[in-house]
Amino acid sequence: MDYSIVIWSVCLYVENRVKEEIDLEELAVQTGFSLPHVRQIFRRLTGKTLLRYIQERKIANAAWELLHTDRDIVEVAVDYGFSGRDVFTRVFRRITGYTPREFRKERPVLSRVKLCAGVFGIGLVRKSVLPR
Repeated sequence: MDYSIVIWSVCLYVENRVKEEIDLEELAVQTGFSLPHVRQIFRRLTGKTLLRYIQERKIANAAWELLHTDRDIVEVAVDYGFSGRDVFTRVFRRITGYTPREFRKERPVLSRVKLCAGVFGIGLVRKSVLPR
């Protein structure tokens, strides 16, 4: 079976609600499959878990705000559903290789990426760490 419509539905659902708490049960209803099945399909076809994908999209959008606004890091973190600065910093560093403060200071280039057919979003380039 071709599950590309499921991936498309997930991408669109997440992008349209990136600043909201993502309701996984509602997402499953939108796809027409059970949540365990959606999770399984998503991981098999993308190589990442659904929760990791959601975090990556939240961080990518938050990163754009960090570069293009002067809003406080905590405000941005809360807008994207993180409970506070520490949690946001931990997730941000895991995904980007930067802390939010370092990211703002170094100003890496963000790109536009194709998430799936017809759905585009903000792309991140992970900080490369050179061996010493």
